[in-house]
Amino acid sequence: MMTAPIICLCSLENLDENKNLKSKADMFTKRTIRPERIVTSVDTPSEALAVSIGEHGKVDLPYIADLLGTPGNYERITTELSGVIFKEPAADADDPEAGWQTADEYLSGNVRDKLRMAQLAAESHPEFRVNVEALEKAQPKDLEASEIDVRLGATWLDPSIVQQFMMETFQPPYRIRYNNAITVRYSPYTSEWRISNKSATGYGDIMATETYGTRRANAYKILEDTLNLRDSRVYDTIEEDGKEKRVLNQNETTLAQQKQQTIKDAFAGWVWKDPQRRTLLVKKYNELFNSTRPREYDGSHIHFVGMNPEISLREHQRNAVAHVLYGTTPFWRTKSVPARVLRWRLPLWN
Repeated sequence: MMTAPIICLCSLENLDENKNLKSKADMFTKRTIRPERIVTSVDTPSEALAVSIGEHGKVDLPYIADLLGTPGNYERITTELSGVIFKEPAADADDPEAGWQTADEYLSGNVRDKLRMAQLAAESHPEFRVNVEALEKAQPKDLEASEIDVRLGATWLDPSIVQQFMMETFQPPYRIRYNNAITVRYSPYTSEWRISNKSATGYGDIMATETYGTRRANAYKILEDTLNLRDSRVYDTIEEDGKEKRVLNQNETTLAQQKQQTIKDAFAGWVWKDPQRRTLLVKKYNELFNSTRPREYDGSHIHFVGMNPEISLREHQRNAVAHVLYGTTPFWRTKSVPARVLRWRLPLWN
């Protein structure tokens, strides 16, 4: 005789440690979901902004104006929320609704580029002066020379810097320096460094063949290897079974790599000596690699529609949900899907 399977609806029961029925689930005695409450009006622009971000995931001026009961009137909104929302200078200046961002979004990312754009815009449009003042305060602290590690081969180094180091350190004959017979070049297309005429000084140049190089691998060849982040190697060509074969020369390679380290040490001691060069490199490094300010996400305005009223999310959980919603370009901005539609689907974690 076949019996029907017994289905246990665990969601309707609270079980103890021994899997015995302890009580019925909360849904039998209390409200576990709550209806969605759609906000249709507010009193202040700050309240309207919170609703706009919560519902649309952005600063929606027409929606904010509707909530305040003043459709099409944006002057009060932009005045009272000055410093809380910012208009992007790259947006259409003739469109009062375009390009508005919250402070946490606008004052993050590459704030150095944003500052330059705001300063340029403020020259012809004084209303962008508030952007300039806020961005000046948001600039990352400049790193000092002692905090920056500049190595040979860094692609942001100008070839003229390496050229100067090579000439001052290796001290080639006057005819070489006068005619620029040995030059350093960098190709951004192949990310490769090249030193032309590496053997122009010949074997009589002590600095190139003994102090910073060897007779098998002179200083210019070793410097080129260093710039391209390669270990210097020296090979011998032998004949085996009627064919030529390259074999690593261990002794010469060890000597060449010792000279390579000498060149690296010399560059580390040389690069910051000149005050003018130090100022130039520090400024360039900060512009290229110290321009980004991370965004801090605030999830306090998010309303979790339909969530159990017994659940109370911590601040970091709300901020993490805000990061998920606004950290990348949300697809509802391009597909017109309200942000609130997705909130209840987001996983919650401790």
